[in-house]
Amino acid sequence: MKEKRWLSLGMAAILCAGGLAVTGGEEVRAEDKVSIVVATNWGEGDSKYDYFYPVFQKFQEEHADTMDITLQTYSTEDYKTKIKTQTASGDLPDVFTYWGGGMMKDMVDAGLLLNVDDYFADTDQVKREDFDEGAFDYYIAGDGNAYGIPIESTRGVLLANKEIFEEYGLEYPTTYEELLEVGKVLNENGIIPMAVGSNGGTPSEFLFSELYNQYDGAAEEIAALASGGAFKTDNAVKVAETLLDMIDNKLFPEDTMANGGWSASLQLYTDRKAAMTYTYPWMYEAIPDDIQECSDIIPLPQMPDATVDPATIQTGFTVYGFMINKAAYEDPEKHDALVQVCDMLASDELTESLTESGMIPCKKVEVNKEAQKLIMQKTLDYTADKNLVQVHYTTMPSADAISMMDSSLDELFIKAISAEEFVDKVQAVLDK
Repeated sequence: MKEKRWLSLGMAAILCAGGLAVTGGEEVRAEDKVSIVVATNWGEGDSKYDYFYPVFQKFQEEHADTMDITLQTYSTEDYKTKIKTQTASGDLPDVFTYWGGGMMKDMVDAGLLLNVDDYFADTDQVKREDFDEGAFDYYIAGDGNAYGIPIESTRGVLLANKEIFEEYGLEYPTTYEELLEVGKVLNENGIIPMAVGSNGGTPSEFLFSELYNQYDGAAEEIAALASGGAFKTDNAVKVAETLLDMIDNKLFPEDTMANGGWSASLQLYTDRKAAMTYTYPWMYEAIPDDIQECSDIIPLPQMPDATVDPATIQTGFTVYGFMINKAAYEDPEKHDALVQVCDMLASDELTESLTESGMIPCKKVEVNKEAQKLIMQKTLDYTADKNLVQVHYTTMPSADAISMMDSSLDELFIKAISAEEFVDKVQAVLDK
C-alpha cells in the first residue's frame, strides 16, 4: 500500500486566511488539500445521525490539515433521486452509503463502482473476513464481485402491546383464524388490530415478503429473482389475496396511504391506537421507553394453507452499506485519502456506535447487549433461534422492479387493483 501522506480538516484548530490554513505553526494551502465528498441519507432526523456524525466529525477534525471533506446528507427518497441522477451523469460522490441488489445495478453496469476487493487489498485496517459470512451477498453483482461494504443487517419484527391484549382478555394470535377473531374484538373497542399501511411500499413490501416466506418453495422463489426468476407465482397471488382479505376484515388502518410509511405506521402503535405493528429495528429510536416495556415480539400468525411455521423463521438480511467511486479511488490524488475514509466507515468504532441506534451489525464486533435499548434486547433474544429468510427487496434485479412493487402495493392496499393485477404489474417490469 502507498505511504499515507495526508492528514485532514481539523476545524477548531485551523485558522484560515487568504487560502492558507495554519496548523502547528505550519502553513497548508487550501489548494493542497485533498477534496473528498461523502454522501449519505443519515442526516439530521434519521435515527442513525446522532451515532454516525460524532464519529465522522472526530475523523474530520483529526485529519484537518490536508483534507477537505464535504458531507452531503439527504432524506431517503431525495437521496435515491440524487444518486440516480448522478449515476446517469457518471458523477457519483467519492464514497457513499447505499443499498445493493437491484438498487446498484445501473451503477455496476456503468462501471462506476469499485470492486471492494481492491480496497481490502490496500487497507491494513480492515479485512473482508471481519464481516459475517454472507453479509456481502447483497452487494454481489452478476459478475460475482462485490461492489459494496455491508454495514447494517436487520430483522423484521411483529410487535404486540401486551397491555392492550390483557385489557381485552385476548391471547396473541398464532393462526389467521385467530387473528380474525382478535381483530373483531379490537375493532369493536376502537383499536386498530395491526398498524400496517402502504406509502411508497412501506412497510407493506416487507410484510408481504414475511408472509410469502410461510409458503412452500417461497424462499427459493425469492432467491431466484436475482438471476431471472419470476415474481408471478402462485404464492405471490395467494399472499396478495390474503392481504386484501385482511383489509376487508379491517385488520389495518382505514386509510392505509395516510398511515403508511415506517413512521406513520409505527406512530399508531406508539400512541396505543393499534395493538400490533410490523416494523424493523431502524425505527427503534422512535419507540418510547414505556412502549418498549409493554411490547412483546411475537411470530406472525400462520396464513391460510401455509406450510412453514412462522415461529421458526424471520426475515434477516444485509440492508445497507457503503460504496466507493471507482474513478475517484483510482485517482492518485485521492486514493490514499479514500482508503482512510473507508477505514473509518468500516471501523469497529463506527459499527459499535451505530448498534446503539438499533442496527444489527454486519461486522463481527462484540455487541454489549445490556447497553442496548430494551426493545433491541428483546429482538436479539427473539432472533437467536430463528432461521433467517430473505425479502424481495434484496433480490429484485432492478430498481424499476422495486419501484413497481412499491407503487403497486400502494394500489393494492387501497383496493384499486386486484391481486392478479398487482402481480402482473411487477412481472411486466421484470419481463422487460
